[in-house]
Amino acid sequence: MSISNFVTDFIDKIIQEVKKEKNITKLETNLIDPLIHYTFKKMYPYLMITSIIFLLTFLLAILILLLQVNQIRKVIK
Repeated sequence: MSISNFVTDFIDKIIQEVKKEKNITKLETNLIDPLIHYTFKKMYPYLMITSIIFLLTFLLAILILLLQVNQIRKVIK
């Protein structure tokens, strides 16, 4: 039996074990959920800053549009 066959069989057995419902639940609660919470906690300030900058840019664009419309109305009269 060659090493490649051994590795392939080993990986297949690992995949079969991971696909079992109790193991999926363990992986979700002990690995995936904490990883997601940690990542979100670390990225939260950057997401807030990005959202605020986007909101301010949007408000500035609307203000510029309103000023332009107001200026055009004055020119037309």
